Amino acid sequence: MIHDLLAIEDSVQDSADVCVVGAGIAGLLLAARLRDRGLRVVVLESGPCEQTERTNSLNEVVHLGIPYRGAMHGRTRGLGGTSTIWGGALIPFLPEDMSARPYLGLDDWPVQWHELETYVGEIEALCQVDHGPFDDAFVKWIGAEAHVPSGDRDLLARFAKWASFRRRNIATLLKERVARDPDLRIWVNATVRDFTLDSSGIRLASVTAVHAGGRRITVAARCFAVCTGAIESTRLLLWLDRVHGAFRASPALGCYFFDHISTFAADIAPRRLHDLNRLAGHRFVGSTVRSLRYELSPTVQREAKVASAFGHIAVRTDGPSGFDAVRAFLQSVQQTGRPDPKLIGGLARNLPYLLRLAAWRIGYRQLYWPRPAHYELHVCVEQLPYAGNRVALAEQTDALGMARASIKWNVYQPDRDALVAFARRFGAFWRRHGLEDIAKLKWRFDFDHPDFDLAQPYDIFHPGGTTRMGRDSATAVVDRNLRTFALDNLFVASTSVFPTGASANPTLTLMLFALRLGDHLATAAAKSAPDIIDGRSGPTATARP
Repeated sequence: MIHDLLAIEDSVQDSADVCVVGAGIAGLLLAARLRDRGLRVVVLESGPCEQTERTNSLNEVVHLGIPYRGAMHGRTRGLGGTSTIWGGALIPFLPEDMSARPYLGLDDWPVQWHELETYVGEIEALCQVDHGPFDDAFVKWIGAEAHVPSGDRDLLARFAKWASFRRRNIATLLKERVARDPDLRIWVNATVRDFTLDSSGIRLASVTAVHAGGRRITVAARCFAVCTGAIESTRLLLWLDRVHGAFRASPALGCYFFDHISTFAADIAPRRLHDLNRLAGHRFVGSTVRSLRYELSPTVQREAKVASAFGHIAVRTDGPSGFDAVRAFLQSVQQTGRPDPKLIGGLARNLPYLLRLAAWRIGYRQLYWPRPAHYELHVCVEQLPYAGNRVALAEQTDALGMARASIKWNVYQPDRDALVAFARRFGAFWRRHGLEDIAKLKWRFDFDHPDFDLAQPYDIFHPGGTTRMGRDSATAVVDRNLRTFALDNLFVASTSVFPTGASANPTLTLMLFALRLGDHLATAAAKSAPDIIDGRSGPTATARP
């Protein structure tokens, strides 16, 4: 059930088996899993029930290196969290991503892919995407051998699964449970600011969330899970350390910040636009959208001693188009669960494009690209975890009196090396498979020159590393079960626990970790003493009339 801190006169107290901080993808998935296992859950969410603003002043950070766009534009506060703007791509990490890569000086993850893979089917069912393969077996599965090269040694063809816009917002997916379950209480407009430790000094006793108007809620629980996204989860732990000195034995906290580095690498000049569209246009499998990417194979990564990288063909129009009108309409459905009627006129003005769109979906089961348009190769590189790239606490404070986060983020030579390795292999791949007859690649940088410009690298809102997972507190912040080494009953479910960036979008893997954490906490709770909590079944407060 949803409660609004703004509806309370002054303060309120609540309690549960588990207090989850953050009602985004990881937080709501974890909360639902815990309820499936019979635990009482309180969720504290900083934002409102429905987000009306694209950015939030509480997300402002201090930039100490390259400006990190994802701080303001890649995260939101409110029910559903970043899933309200999430692109929707589901694609797993490769097992090699989580294995040791000694040629890069990277240890293996303490959790391996096979431990997460068992949950993939549940996420596919929740998002209502197809259960087909992600790898190049998909090419044969849909009969696209004539259009999509696969089986290449250097580049792996992989296909992300995109949930429909209506099913990308996790709050929409779990709407019925959120609205009706009395033992799943979600407090919105409640930003966690204060922490209280118990007498042992190694366990959290309660957390307190506040609103700028002075209202506050204190939640006592047996354990706590911070699920507020990579930057905010790190900031909260840093704040906890500043107030209580909790993480003095975890020097990795805040370090090793990374993202996928993306760059517009090449223009693609079509010679046969129809065939280029058949190669790279999104495909439909029922209600699932599939998109093609080519990834640098683990074999090439070992040989070239570089991190992973992948490329995809993007379409850009010069101005408003039918494609843009359709996308804006569907994004409104994602954000609120209902279409924005003001956008219907834009669809009507682009009826010719809509008719071609429908014809391609029926005839080819593909997305028809807008014409005219620009066709571009974008390359995304896994950034290695550098200790100097970090999130810290700044001197400036926000409206609630908490120190803002500062982000030091830069790009280094090994990141450039991975881009060069991909560009060389992709160019050879393009020629080897006869794709020059379809379109010509026009590289935007000279990767044969030792000092080439990286062509304005930018982040793609995939932050990680700053509460990294590992085997001891000297090198990591959380263990394989996402429990902090500093506090026995504090867990973190965020991409910030990922030790490396891997070859793919992180959202699916985050979802799998959230389900795994839910099972772990439920199993642990069943073995522990039930009298840690005071047994109250709900909040105590004076509500406004």
